[in-house]
Amino acid sequence: MTLYARQWLDMTSAEDAVQEALTALLMQRQTPDDPIAWMFRAVRNAAIDSARSASRRKRREKAVATERCEWFEARPDSAIDADTAEKALRGLPAEHRQIVVLRIWGTLNFTQIAEIVGLGVSTVHERYSSALEQMRNTLEKPCRNPTD
Repeated sequence: MTLYARQWLDMTSAEDAVQEALTALLMQRQTPDDPIAWMFRAVRNAAIDSARSASRRKRREKAVATERCEWFEARPDSAIDADTAEKALRGLPAEHRQIVVLRIWGTLNFTQIAEIVGLGVSTVHERYSSALEQMRNTLEKPCRNPTD
């Protein structure tokens, strides 16, 4: 059965399609007249559905990736480049990064952010200040030559 499903899917997905069909067979109230033919049909349907789903997911992910907006706009007159700033932001703990993004790009105030993340306003402010300080320290470090 797995070999049959491999016509449409990779090995792991083919095994999943077979398991899905087997589960569906076991859930039947009455045993089909020809269980083997029923299984092949069920495996085929599950494999085709899975392949279609994977194809849609790839198209959607590709579209999202091409439309992705960078966090920072690169400008030649900037004191730091966009890649360096984005790396500094990604270097923050997730809770701190979320607060910075909500504050700067979401243009939310600390009360709104506190409500979203489920923390107190003073805690949000403290984490925001800490995140900015950490980013400042990261950005102020001189670039080192890897051959040094």
